[in-house]
Formats: sequence, structure tokens, C-alpha cells
Amino acid sequence: MRFFSAMKTSARWCWRSIEMVFRTVRGGGADPLVFRRRFFLRLILCGTGLYFFANIQRVAVPGAIFDLLQRDLHLSAPGVTALGSVFMYVYALNQLLIGLFVSRFGGRRVILPGAFLFCLGSLCFPLSSGGWLYFSRALTGFGASSLYLALIDETIRASRRNYAIAVSLVITAGYAGGIVANAPFVALVRATGWQRALLGVAAATILFYVLFVVFSSRRKLPPVRRDIPFRFTPFFQVLGERNNRLVFLFSGINFGLYYVIQTVIGKKFLEDFCGFSSLHAAWILSLTGLISAVAGTLLAVLSRMTGNRRSVFCRVAGTVSLTVFALIALLLFFDIRSGWIALLFCLLAATGSMSSIVIPLLHDTNPRDLGGPAVCFMNFSFYLAVAFFGNLAGWLLKSFPPESVGGALVYSRSSYLAVFSVLAFASTAVFFCAMKLRERRSP
Repeated sequence: MRFFSAMKTSARWCWRSIEMVFRTVRGGGADPLVFRRRFFLRLILCGTGLYFFANIQRVAVPGAIFDLLQRDLHLSAPGVTALGSVFMYVYALNQLLIGLFVSRFGGRRVILPGAFLFCLGSLCFPLSSGGWLYFSRALTGFGASSLYLALIDETIRASRRNYAIAVSLVITAGYAGGIVANAPFVALVRATGWQRALLGVAAATILFYVLFVVFSSRRKLPPVRRDIPFRFTPFFQVLGERNNRLVFLFSGINFGLYYVIQTVIGKKFLEDFCGFSSLHAAWILSLTGLISAVAGTLLAVLSRMTGNRRSVFCRVAGTVSLTVFALIALLLFFDIRSGWIALLFCLLAATGSMSSIVIPLLHDTNPRDLGGPAVCFMNFSFYLAVAFFGNLAGWLLKSFPPESVGGALVYSRSSYLAVFSVLAFASTAVFFCAMKLRERRSP
């Protein structure tokens, strides 16, 4: 009963927030408990649109169009997976810098140049070839990396007592981009081709950026906080704590294993080994994105109901990760081409992103002034792991020669067995790190 009561309360808060948004858009004024001025609402809506498209770029390339990229651009498996990895490497490294820039210059000052580079990279990629493909993807990742922390900063600054609801709506919109990046995007690609589809996404991104610039110009930028220095010392302090290192290893590898399925090889694997059609495989990946989004909120509610316990949910995630990858490796070893693998992907999605658990855990177990740097380093570990596993998957797929079927390269059971055996081995690190985590319970 407590669970349903908590969910009912959360739903009521979300509905009231949405009502306030529509009231503001109609011109009736916003409730001061949610947004201070209509200006901030419009700015945040445009920024959320940019974040939505950043998630489409992050998920759709190469995962949703792996075969098309390989065929049309004449790339090897490592070449295709590198299109995702170069995005993730740049995105990961920037997480260590963006937090410092946002603290000093404010969210809007970071979004304005960052989103411009994101738009430029998004526009250039479908028009590029050769080395420019990877440069444009790096540019897209560099720009996209500026959006999340800066947008959260602006949302918190614009909101008052209900800032948590506003932030959750922004994050949900981002997850929606990841959902759209699979089945709906694949359907669009079927109708228009992947280059035109990506050009359409780029055009919509540019539109939201122009609106953001227009709305931003109507209000003076906040002053630069020159008292905040650029120092990397907090990151070294964070890494000095053993429990933090365990958290980063657990959450980074756990997220990396899930997200390499979501954004790089999951759809291709379902097509090659399980016999799914391109659209059906894309729907499975859209479903996993939806499950991940819902599970993040559900885990936060369950944690609250159990007295703000965190480590038990991390242990569940470690167990799920090890079980899922071990089972898939066994199915590959015995050549069992079962559609139940899609169910295992969905189970993995439920615990793939543990941000709603791990962020409070980091704040609970670190001094107040180190909570922010710890979260920045955690985000860095997330996307560094995705980039690493993406590169690794590409090279392992190439270890056995593929077969050409209808113009597409189909990778063998042996290739996927090599990939998932390594991923299963990595999942053991997730399990053992989760078992060693400690938590300091909130009062």
C-alpha cells in the first residue's frame, strides 16, 4: 500500500507540473513554486529539446543503422563501432570539465557555444565521408556533452521548491530521445534513407537552438562567478576513497555493458543471431529504453520506501548483470537461437542505469563539497566504459569472417560468442564491486 501511495503522490505532482506548463504557455502565468518567469520556461523547453536530440544522436548511431552504415560507407565492424566510440570518448572526457564551467559561468553560457557545436556536428555527419565521419561525430559528442549538466543547472535555478519534479521531467525527455532513436527512427530511415533522416534530425536540432538563442537574448546573462577556481584537486580527493572507486567501477561497467547493447550491437545481434527483422529488433531496443526510464524512477521510490537504502539495489543490479550476460554466453555456446534473449535485454535494462541510486549514494558517503565532483567523475566513468566496450565489440566481431547476405554483413555465432564471453567476464567485476559497497544511511 505504501508503494501505491508513493506512486500516486508522484503522479499527482507530475500532473500538476504539466498543468502549470500549459497554463504558462497559454499566457496565464506560471505558479511561482515551479518557474519564476515565462522566460525560464521557454528557455528550458528549448534546452530540453536539444537534450532530446542529443540522446537520439547518442543512441541511433551506430546501433539503429549498423547495417546501413556498414554497407553505404564500406566500413568494417571496428569502423562502424568507432562511430559510437569516438562520440562517447569525447562525451566522457568533457564530463570532467563541464561541471567546472557550469559552476563558474552558468548553464546558459555553456549551452550557447556547446549546442552550436552539437548542431554543426549533427549537420556535418550525414554529409561526410572518410575521416570526416569521425571528426563530425567527435564534434557532435563534444557539443552534446555540454547540455545535460548545464540544463540541469538552469532548471534548478529557474525552479523553486518543486525543482526535483522539473529536473525529472527534463531527464524523462532525454530518455524519450533514446526511445525514439530505435523503432521510430528506423521507420523514418526506411521511408527516407539514413542520411535524409539524420539531416531531418539536424534541422530540428538547429530550430531548437535558434529558439534557445532568441529567448536567451531577451534576458541578461548572470554574472560570472570568479570566486570559483578551475581545480582538479577534488577529483583526486574523490578517487582517494576506496568506496568511491568501487562505486565508479560498479556503476561505470554496469552502465557500459547495458549501453553498448542499447547503442552499438544490441539490434545487430538480435538480427544476426536471433533472426529478428530490423524493425522488430528496433522495437525491442525502444522497449529497453522505456524500461530503463521507468526503472530509474521506480528504484528511487523503492529506495525511499526502504529507508534510503542504496547498496542492496546495487547488489541486485550486479546479480542481474552477471546472470544476463552469463546466460547469453551459454545460449551462444550451445547455439540456441531463442527470442528469449530479447527478454534478457529487457531485464538488463531494468538495472542498467543506476543513477537514481548511485548519485544519492555518492552524496551520502562523501563530504558535501565533494558530492558534485564525485557525480561528475561517475558520469565520466559511464561513457568511458561505453566507448571502451564499443571499440572492443567491434574488434571482437571482426575476429571471425562475416557472411554477406542481401548486401549486409552477418556476423557468426563465434563472433558474438567472443563478444558476450568478454562482456560476461566484465560483469563479474560489476557483481563483486556491488557486493563490497558500503552506504551511510540518510536520517
